[in-house]
Amino acid sequence: MSYQDLDAHLLAPKRFVTLAHLNQVEQADYPALQESTGLSTPDLSKVIRDFEERGLVIVIKERRNRYGRTVVRLSGQGEKSFRHLLRVLNQAAGQ
Repeated sequence: MSYQDLDAHLLAPKRFVTLAHLNQVEQADYPALQESTGLSTPDLSKVIRDFEERGLVIVIKERRNRYGRTVVRLSGQGEKSFRHLLRVLNQAAGQ
């Protein structure tokens, strides 16, 4: 194993904590993600947009009455990428 096996993009703290939370739940809306990650709305939006462009998450925009709600969940590729990242990190740690 070498450092090249690690996806530095996903290891960035804001991205990593967001992926970790989404890995633990079926789906999450923005308020839940903000609470669990501590990210501001602009930071979270940027992370989610990046993940969506990479095919790691599925974003669902819902309308309830006059209010919108955005729900995010890991895609199959997102789950696979996160599991691989954890596996590589565990190998690097000798576990």
